[in-house]
Amino acid sequence: MPFCPNCETEYKGNVSVCPECGEHLIDTSVEDLEDLSEEMEDDMILLYRSSGRANSDALMDALRDAGILYVFKASEDTGPRGKKTLYRTAFVDGEFFVNEEDYDTAKEIAESVLGDLEDDL
Repeated sequence: MPFCPNCETEYKGNVSVCPECGEHLIDTSVEDLEDLSEEMEDDMILLYRSSGRANSDALMDALRDAGILYVFKASEDTGPRGKKTLYRTAFVDGEFFVNEEDYDTAKEIAESVLGDLEDDL
């Protein structure tokens, strides 16, 4: 069943985008994504530290469109729901991690969207 990783709402039918927040729907629950992100975290390296929603959203969309898996780890001061996820969260400040083999491609994508990343690491 299609599921919004941002709103945590399930939808029936052929819906592919959440009507509430505009996020692309997935076929995996938040709990499954959190379990997978914890397993993957050991093999991932820091790509970018984000400090604003516009940058976070732009990078999430670009990495997802390129098919690059990432973990967004929300900053600890974002509140009780600041959890790691493979997709969008409701929080804006945090760090993006990617698999080591995807790092160079992910960095090129990030720099094409955000500019030079060296100042943000």
